[in-house]
Amino acid sequence: SVVVPVYKVEQYLTFCVQSIFAQTFSDWELILVDDGSPDRCGEMCDALAEKDERVRVIHKENGGLADARNAGTALARGDYITYIDSDDWVAPQLLERLLEHAQKEQADVVICNMVKADSEQQMFPNSGGQARAFSGPEAMEEMLYQTSFDTNAWGKLFRLELAKRFPYPKGRLYEDLFTIYKMLFSVRKVVYLPQALYAYRINQDSIMNRKFDARNLDELDAADEIEQFVVENCPEYLPAAKARKFSSYSQVFRWMGAVSPADTQMERVREKIWTYLKGYRVGMATDRRARMKNRVAALCTFGGKAFFSKI
Repeated sequence: SVVVPVYKVEQYLTFCVQSIFAQTFSDWELILVDDGSPDRCGEMCDALAEKDERVRVIHKENGGLADARNAGTALARGDYITYIDSDDWVAPQLLERLLEHAQKEQADVVICNMVKADSEQQMFPNSGGQARAFSGPEAMEEMLYQTSFDTNAWGKLFRLELAKRFPYPKGRLYEDLFTIYKMLFSVRKVVYLPQALYAYRINQDSIMNRKFDARNLDELDAADEIEQFVVENCPEYLPAAKARKFSSYSQVFRWMGAVSPADTQMERVREKIWTYLKGYRVGMATDRRARMKNRVAALCTFGGKAFFSKI
């Protein structure tokens, strides 16, 4: 099952779906979830469904990306499920390669690499190295360190029962960050395929590129939840959880920019973030498993808030 949430992507939707139609593996169903899109996306979904009997469409009131993914997951009928964002596209071999490794290695989750693209002419690399197998907890650690792969729901193939067991939190941003680590931790085996089979569109209208608002503080909550989960269930992975928290806190701190002195609530949040960054900067800088980007950022905290905000 392939689930594609759809919202205000008129200019991208057809290209995304065409990349699914072009798959070398043909035994799939595509669930297009029209999440109350105010443009022509709903009509476009219906038209695309008329072209291929494997396509089903859900029209629902707008509930956000998490709710749209959950709606598609609830109706999925495949043994496995993958998610594709409607402004992205995939290589023709995506489903074939992911399923091949899932079945051959009896993996609960298979993850591929991705390529960032600002043009639909972007080519997929021909190779990417040997596949690597992890236990579920090891894969969670690898993801929290953001080394081979990150917390995105896309670019991953899950057993359907796993996806249904861990729904995304409705109404929250960073729904992937709230969810994927628990999915990985719970499974027996995860396979990572270094080949880039997913094209992530650099979209200036995406959530990550919009002006900061209070909803973006959800990233802090997700990072806090990860740390607490690890403390309670697998403290041996705490350095990885702290590294991911440092990364999230750093991003939000810089994204917030200067806070108006009159906004006391945001100023308190900013101080909370800064207190954590300073408190863990030595641990972050000396963690050899952590990304160099985060280790350098930890050293930059010694330059003070103004300097750190500009890096």
